[in-house]
Amino acid sequence: MIAIHVENVKKFMSDLFTGNLFDNFHVRHCEVVTFLRLELEGERCREWYDTGEYPEDRQNQIAWSECKPIVFQWIKGKKTPVKMKLDFCHYLENGDIGSLRIEYTRESLTAYTGYMQKDFSMDREGQQEWDNYCQNVLEKNFC
Repeated sequence: MIAIHVENVKKFMSDLFTGNLFDNFHVRHCEVVTFLRLELEGERCREWYDTGEYPEDRQNQIAWSECKPIVFQWIKGKKTPVKMKLDFCHYLENGDIGSLRIEYTRESLTAYTGYMQKDFSMDREGQQEWDNYCQNVLEKNFC
């Protein structure tokens, strides 16, 4: 796990809500505090869908591209949120899960990486690759 302080908060937020860099990430949890706290759990609610309409995928979680319009609508306006936390996960081809937590508090934004292995192993190569990937993407675009 590494922590990356994002320098260009304005560009990051713009890309988060109007770009597609994070669209394929799945949302585990989202919390936004404005005048009221909005919390979203990323698990898809099967009961809401009609027969045959439920999107079958192994994750059963909402992609950021599906819920970002809701969150964007919530924060739009003249004031910035008091705080925002986004817990993203990305399902890797090898069955492991890379995670990225975004924490924003009054002009300060930090990203934290995480890694969950499908099977127990002392090998940390996958975790190191995920950390490096996240660090490279964030530093290239926002630091």
